[in-house]
Amino acid sequence: MKKSTLILLLLVLQFSNIIAQVKFAEFGNHTLRNGEVLENARIGYSTYGSLNLDKKNAILFPTWYAGTGESLTPYIGKEAMIDTTKYYVVVVEALGNGISSSPSNTDIKDGSKFPEFGIGDMVDLEHKLVKEVLGLDHLYAVTGISMGGMQTYQWMASYPDFFDKAIPIVGSPKLSVYDQLNYEIFKKILNKEIQHGTKEETFLMLEYALGLTPQYYEGGTESIDEVLQKIKDEAEHYDVRDLHSQMLAISNYSLDRDLSKHKVTSLSELFKGEAFIIYSRTDHLVAPSANLEVIKGLNAQSLDLNSKCGHYTFGCDLEKLNMAVKNFLN
Repeated sequence: MKKSTLILLLLVLQFSNIIAQVKFAEFGNHTLRNGEVLENARIGYSTYGSLNLDKKNAILFPTWYAGTGESLTPYIGKEAMIDTTKYYVVVVEALGNGISSSPSNTDIKDGSKFPEFGIGDMVDLEHKLVKEVLGLDHLYAVTGISMGGMQTYQWMASYPDFFDKAIPIVGSPKLSVYDQLNYEIFKKILNKEIQHGTKEETFLMLEYALGLTPQYYEGGTESIDEVLQKIKDEAEHYDVRDLHSQMLAISNYSLDRDLSKHKVTSLSELFKGEAFIIYSRTDHLVAPSANLEVIKGLNAQSLDLNSKCGHYTFGCDLEKLNMAVKNFLN
């Protein structure tokens, strides 16, 4: 899910000097997994660091829910999670985020709607970007946070031999019933806000409530009025149609199609690279339980951040996260 502005804004400003220019890859009319056609499909991306002569140091880093590449800059740099003096980092603007093809930036013909896409479609286009535009036949690693973590798991299922290391962070390989219930609520709220032409304040209120823990709020100094004002201000930065399109993708997320295609029943039978799975047992926005099954099946390295920030531990525990991933990559 999207990172709370409460935690991330200062981090982005702190690292804003390294923000790379967004480029665009054009893919024409792209057929999605459900058979619908995304006309004039385009994917935004930016790169950091330099590609080695043997082209073996590339790392893919897709954005989280409603996030942009700019949001990921605290995790990129010499002292950050991905050291740009060693690695060539490809940050991808996930489909539907308002920069890549999205409802908000697409001219929709009368009577039609923006096609419904899934996490698998995001990853398919990312794969096309890496191979057809960047000319890479292999990646050193794929990592992502929240919805980016789901994309990382999707890469493990869709293109298991294309990269060496997987680092899903507060993502999940499978939605729990608890997740599905929450996402159905989110979809209904966003759909009503589209119908009534209102801002997504109610949606953000629920996301703040689920994304952080009671202990986070109990230890804070902000009043409810201050929290609500920040939510109101944040709502101005998003297009509810984009939020809804990516929420549809999350709510329909499943690796079953790809596992079946490869004639396996689990990621442990399919992915033969190294995995470092990072989660928080206090996460109520993306339930961590399915991660534990993959950790056991892959005999993967893991880290439970166990933070009062719940799902948003990746902002609160940035230093710990950066060090852990840096050590794994090296």
